Amino acid sequence: MKCLTSSSVFVLSMLAASAHAVSIGNPGFENSFEGWVDDDPSAISSDAYSGSKSAKITGSAGRVDQQVSLSANTSYRLTAYVLDSGTVGVNINGAVFDVDSDSEDWAKVEVDFNSGSNTSAEIFAKYHNGTGRFDDFSLVEVGGSNSSSSSSSSSSSSAGAGNCNNSINLNIAGASDDGSNDGNGPGNAIDGSLSSRWSSQGNGKAITLDLGGLSTVTELQTAWFKGDQRTQTFDVAVSENGNNWSTVLYNVDSQGSANLESLAIADVAARYVRITGYGNTANAWNSLLEADVYGCGDADTGSSSSTSSSSSSSSSSSTGGSGNDIPSSITDGSLFDLEGEDPDPLVNSSTLRFVPLEARVTTPNGNGWRHEYKIKSGLRIAMTDTYELFEADIKVEMSDGGKTIVAQHHASDTGTIMKLYVSDSSESGFDDSVAGNGIFDVYVRLRNTSGNEEKYALGTIQSGDTFDLKVVNDYGDVHVYAMGNSFGIPVEDDSASYFKFGNYLQSQDTSNNEDCGESGDSDSFEQCFEELGITESTVTMTNVSYERIEN
Repeated sequence: MKCLTSSSVFVLSMLAASAHAVSIGNPGFENSFEGWVDDDPSAISSDAYSGSKSAKITGSAGRVDQQVSLSANTSYRLTAYVLDSGTVGVNINGAVFDVDSDSEDWAKVEVDFNSGSNTSAEIFAKYHNGTGRFDDFSLVEVGGSNSSSSSSSSSSSSAGAGNCNNSINLNIAGASDDGSNDGNGPGNAIDGSLSSRWSSQGNGKAITLDLGGLSTVTELQTAWFKGDQRTQTFDVAVSENGNNWSTVLYNVDSQGSANLESLAIADVAARYVRITGYGNTANAWNSLLEADVYGCGDADTGSSSSTSSSSSSSSSSSTGGSGNDIPSSITDGSLFDLEGEDPDPLVNSSTLRFVPLEARVTTPNGNGWRHEYKIKSGLRIAMTDTYELFEADIKVEMSDGGKTIVAQHHASDTGTIMKLYVSDSSESGFDDSVAGNGIFDVYVRLRNTSGNEEKYALGTIQSGDTFDLKVVNDYGDVHVYAMGNSFGIPVEDDSASYFKFGNYLQSQDTSNNEDCGESGDSDSFEQCFEELGITESTVTMTNVSYERIEN
C-alpha cells in the first residue's frame, strides 16, 4: 500500500451558485496517486476522461481512497467518471453507499448522502467485475443543509424517479404498524393533528405510510411527541412494492421542536415510506405526532431508483421488514448454510420455524441439538472487516427449564464472540434467574477485547411471547438490542468469524447449570431432554432482515 500526501489542493470553481465544492486532492490523478491511498493492483492509465491520466484498477483487492472534510448536517453529491467496470462510493462513519458502473464508454456516476453529525468521510473507487478506470472526482453540497443524518446513493443513469421541481404534499392513503402500539394507532400520525400520536415502545418499531400509488418522493416532514424536550432517533426507508426496501435517511435525530421538521430526500420512486424508531433520549418510546410526504405523483412504474447500501469491497444485503418475505440470500444457499434440513425452517415466504427437537442436528463440539443457519465457511472473515445488521421478531415456545441460543457470532475455533440466550435458568445476574418457573431471561454474552465474557440482561419473556431483536456488528463493535434495552462493546476479533441464528437447544440442567449430555452425542442429548422434561423448543422468526458489508 502507498500513502502520499497532497502538496496542492485542486479547488473546483466553475460550479452553480447554489452548490459549494469540497476540496479533493488531485481529483483527476494528473499527479499520479498524490493525495490518494491506493491498494494494488492499481496503476495510472493514459486513457482519461479529461486531462491525460486516470486511475486504473485491475483486481479484486484494487482500490483508491481519500479522506475529505465535510460540514455537519449537510447533503452532498459525489460525482466521478468510470470506464468499463468499477464502483464509486463514500464511507461515512462506517455507513457505506456506492454505485456500480459497467460501460464501454466513460459513464458519469453519482452518490448522494448526508453528513449527519460527521465532519469527514472517505471517498473511494474500487474493483467491480473487471478492469476499471476512474477520473474527475468532485464533491459538492446539494439542496442546502439538513438537520438529519441521512445517506442514500444513486446512479445518474437511473430512471423512475425523475426531477420533481414542484413538490406538493402527497396524499397518504393509509398507515400501518405491526400491531404493537399502545392504543395510539398509526392513523393518528396522518390525521392532520399535532394533538394525537402513534406510539410504540421498543427498539426498531416501525410505522409504514402508504401513498396509494407510485410517486416521486422528495421530502419527509415529521413531528415527534415532546420533540422540544427530547431527541428521537429513527431511519426512513422507501419501497415501490412493500417487499424490497431502500434506506434513504439513516440514523436521523429530531431537532428540538414539537412541530413538523423537514427532511430532504433525493428524488426516489416509492409507494411506501417506512419510519423505524429507536427510542428517544428519555425512554424507549417512539411517539410520532404527524408525518407528511412531499413529492410528485405518478412516477414511472416501469423503472426504479437506484438507491443502494452496498459495500466497499463486496457485500451481501438482504432487507426485510413488516410482513416481508424472508431474504433469499438466507434461504438460497448463497450466503448461509443450513444445519437441519428436515424439517425445512422455511414455513412460508415470511416465516422461519426452528425445531431442534425434530431436526436433531449435532456437531462434534456441540452441547445440544441445533436447527440453524450459519454463514458459509468460505465467506467467514474477521469481525473488524465486516459490518452486519440482523433483525427479527422472535417468538419462543419452550418447556419450563429450557435454554437456547437464538443468535451468535462464532469464532473460527470452538469459541464464541456473541451469544443471545433465552433461558429459564438459575444463573445469577439476570432479571429473573429462577430455574423452571416458566420465566425466561433474555440476555447477551459478549467476549471483550481482553478475551473475557461480559453479560447483560435484556428482559424476560414467557413461553409463547415474541420479542424484537437487532444485532449490529459495526466492524468489531457489537451491539445487541431487544425489548427496549441494549448492550454493546468492542469485541475480541477472530480471523474467520461467522454469524449464525436459529435455535440451538442447550443440553443443560438449568437448576444447577451443569451439562447433562456428552459433546456431540445425540443419544445422550435425547436422554437429557427426556429427563429434564424438555418436550417443546420452537423458535419462530418473522420480519427477518440481514445485511453484510465487507471492508
